[in-house]
Amino acid sequence: MPFADVVTKVKPAVVGMGILRDPRDPFSAIIIGTGFFVDRHGTILTNRHVAEHFIKERDGNIGVRRDIARAVVFVDATGRPIPGTETKAKAGYGAGVCAIVEVAMPPEAPDEDSHYDSPPDLAICRVDPECLARVGPIHHLDLVSSEGVREGDEVGICGFPLGLIVDQSARLRQMTPIVQRGIVAAVLPFSGIGNPHAFQLDIHINAGSSGSPVFQAETGAVIGVVFAAPERPGPVMVPGHVEGDEPIGTVYLPTGFGYAIPSNRYFEKPNPSRRLPDVYHRPDR
Repeated sequence: MPFADVVTKVKPAVVGMGILRDPRDPFSAIIIGTGFFVDRHGTILTNRHVAEHFIKERDGNIGVRRDIARAVVFVDATGRPIPGTETKAKAGYGAGVCAIVEVAMPPEAPDEDSHYDSPPDLAICRVDPECLARVGPIHHLDLVSSEGVREGDEVGICGFPLGLIVDQSARLRQMTPIVQRGIVAAVLPFSGIGNPHAFQLDIHINAGSSGSPVFQAETGAVIGVVFAAPERPGPVMVPGHVEGDEPIGTVYLPTGFGYAIPSNRYFEKPNPSRRLPDVYHRPDR
């Protein structure tokens, strides 16, 4: 199948994971990561380090910050009412901002040095079913085994590497997930094994890409989940005439690569999950 056709299948299932800037404004969500539907019932797969923003501890209880935790679902706006008017959209994309009501994830955070014995950086979020009913039919992606993935396999990712605003000065908005294409650059820790702990991708990964599906370029089937991007520290130096150049800071430079968790890590579920209940946490308390 042509890649452009695969993209049309993938994009409707990808959602922005965010926090409301103003709980009174349902469209003030700040996108901090990406997720995607894995079934028609509103179950979203994302990273643990993204879902951590949606929970809070109070009085010894841990629960979902349902008042501000949101998933932004983008849908075909054709025929839908335009807010504040009596007309309907002829084309384009609309958005539904749904509350996240439940989170499940490994009880322990992944180790900083990723390896197979470390819990996978994955989490499951469930959104308000009443909101989904208003948004319309939910598209979801199929996860397949990652055992046969090889270096050189062509893959795509789809997510929100820049949130919803591309250029802060021009306020250029991207009310749609961004699609990128590349290859699996490496199977880690080494090629030829059936249980890799990560894939290295020859794709630029930025903040916000976390939780993006990694899908086969020819079929759209998901074989992994983006979770990290390496950074190379670059020292900032001030020239000195006597003692030589003086370091005054560090700038972290992108490397052009990214990392993904193989889908088999999700299937195996090597560690128990902690399911967090639907608990309201209001900012005024």
